[in-house]
Amino acid sequence: MHWIQGKKSYEDGQPIIKVKVTAVHDDGRADIEGHGLRLTLWHHDPDHLRSALCLGGRAECRPTYHVLYVISGGSFNLATLDQVQPCKPPIRRRPTETTRQFIERAMRDNHGYTVPARWLADLDAVPHGDTGEPKSGYLVGIETPTDPTLLEPLPPKARTPGHADGGT
Repeated sequence: MHWIQGKKSYEDGQPIIKVKVTAVHDDGRADIEGHGLRLTLWHHDPDHLRSALCLGGRAECRPTYHVLYVISGGSFNLATLDQVQPCKPPIRRRPTETTRQFIERAMRDNHGYTVPARWLADLDAVPHGDTGEPKSGYLVGIETPTDPTLLEPLPPKARTPGHADGGT
């Protein structure tokens, strides 16, 4: 679920309907029942939805933003059956295209793509296999303190002898 959709579904004044998910079908349909309510909606990953419901299936429907909040498993974006579209596989860089071409294609065909900021300095210099994970700097998580003296440095890169700059 997009973070904006999730955040807006929790704003004050949003309707919340207590429901029970009575069935999750292999094709992604989910049967939902509440007080005077019977719906069949769709989720692209029925196995993930089933696993979130394994502790009883109690949930809240937040219809304004198409959100099903499963009390023991988080929030899910559900579509009405007339809005179901096939899932797009993740976009991959083609062997013959530059990083710039890949990002431009991703933006054109997939309505955007997220890349590490360092790729934007020189898009065609990104090495193959670069995953975007930090190689140096600090490990920063949601619980990381803001005092820089308390940040945990990443281990230094291994150096190889024989290079003028110390080598990497």
